[in-house]
Amino acid sequence: MNISFYTARTGLIAQQQGMDIYANNIANVNTIGFKSLRPSFAECLYTHQHPGRDEWQTGHGQWLAKTDLMWNQGGITFTDQPLDLAMVENAFFMTMDGDGNTYLTRDGRFGISNLGTDANPDWTLVNGLGDFVLDHEGNRIQVTFETIMYRSEPVLDRDNNPVIGANGEPMVTRVRVYNAEEADIFLPTQDIDYAALYARIGTFNVQNNWGLDQAENNRFIVTGRSGLPVADYNMNNFIPMAVEMSAVDLAGEMVHVIETQRSYQLNARMIQTSDELMRIVNNLK
Repeated sequence: MNISFYTARTGLIAQQQGMDIYANNIANVNTIGFKSLRPSFAECLYTHQHPGRDEWQTGHGQWLAKTDLMWNQGGITFTDQPLDLAMVENAFFMTMDGDGNTYLTRDGRFGISNLGTDANPDWTLVNGLGDFVLDHEGNRIQVTFETIMYRSEPVLDRDNNPVIGANGEPMVTRVRVYNAEEADIFLPTQDIDYAALYARIGTFNVQNNWGLDQAENNRFIVTGRSGLPVADYNMNNFIPMAVEMSAVDLAGEMVHVIETQRSYQLNARMIQTSDELMRIVNNLK
């Protein structure tokens, strides 16, 4: 058997698989919250070419053993959009799709959607896919709006006597207050109560980030290797009005692409050379 031919073949396959991974990393250089993958290669088995001569071993190439998620912090870009949240710790947001499947994500570009009717609205926090963003207890988040609070006080004349209106009732005026216990009039507005919203958005940790499976649409899937997500109530996990950009190191990826391309070319040349040598041997016979 021409060992060099098949050894170089394993190199071609492994380098092609590595190129696929680097290409995916480069393609996602502008994907919000993306974490790059790093291929890890391993040697194939070794054999002793002659019995009793342990010092003479021959290897049989390489193979792609696994891929590792690289948990570098992506750059923070400020957007001035209050529903954009940039994750800055090793934590995740949790989302749920329409089928009830939950995912972890670092993509904090959120919005609101009305799940009710115009007469009875139900404003809910969602991501760009329309999936529900969950709180720390795993429930979807209903968006609340700011309420202006007033206290009613009688209108007094110069002698501090109540002023009587045309209807014969004492006139009152509204004084804005900021303590609900002092208010007796509550008027809702169309402005989102962002402070209350931020406090309700759930962030989660897993015991082993490297055990997560990467999925499409900027999502990660919990596995047995990662452990179950645990709620993290640290409000410093994310920065409002910002997003975490892709953590891909473009310069480093290009270096890997060049190395992989050269290795692929040399392995292809090795196959061609081995094939030519076998042809020569066969012609000699």
